Amino acid sequence: GTFAEFVSVAADRLMEKPSHLNFSEAAALPLGGLTAFRAIFTKAQIQEKQKILVTGIGGGVAQFAFQFAVAAGAEVFVTSGSDNKLQTARKHGVSGGFIYKDEFWVKTAFNETGGFDAIIDSAGGSSMNDYLKLIRPGGRLVHYGSTTGLPKSLDMFRLFWCQASIHGSTMGSDSEFVKMTEFVNQKKIKPIIDSVRSFDDIVSAFDQMHEGRQMGKLVVTF
Repeated sequence: GTFAEFVSVAADRLMEKPSHLNFSEAAALPLGGLTAFRAIFTKAQIQEKQKILVTGIGGGVAQFAFQFAVAAGAEVFVTSGSDNKLQTARKHGVSGGFIYKDEFWVKTAFNETGGFDAIIDSAGGSSMNDYLKLIRPGGRLVHYGSTTGLPKSLDMFRLFWCQASIHGSTMGSDSEFVKMTEFVNQKKIKPIIDSVRSFDDIVSAFDQMHEGRQMGKLVVTF
């Protein structure tokens, strides 16, 4: 976002709003949607019926990631620190979820799923070795952030024995943005909106993000 009342944008940088979205929903789509689309399809190469894990689904990109994967026909699981967020994700089609604060969540996830074909993550840090315990042979670990920092160590033995690959991912290209918008339109995907508030109340949105209380995008209107 720009937090400006008016912006000047070249016409070739614009796309028509998906007809099933209102303006608040459309405003929530571009950055998070593009980042998720690249991670899910370009990097992880998600296929129908594959098992996918999306971590930290309180974040905007993660929410689009699990929605896109569900729409693509994958069997999707998620993690969160909040059971309420897991319940919301289930209402949007995920097959199950795990509380990452539970010290046994990795074992529980493996026992319930048998592992994942791809894991989409923004945390990084020491969780990397947990993901290597959950990845299936030939699976892909896709990271679009590192909110918990660098891993203190990396289990290289698990990495090469399971033939896993690690992919870094950022936002995306113009062509991916077009494909993402077409996918959203075709599948009639709607962003999960936590709240819509006025510009005068924008500080409260940052406070909510800092506390990690949001489940969905925080939209600001003028």
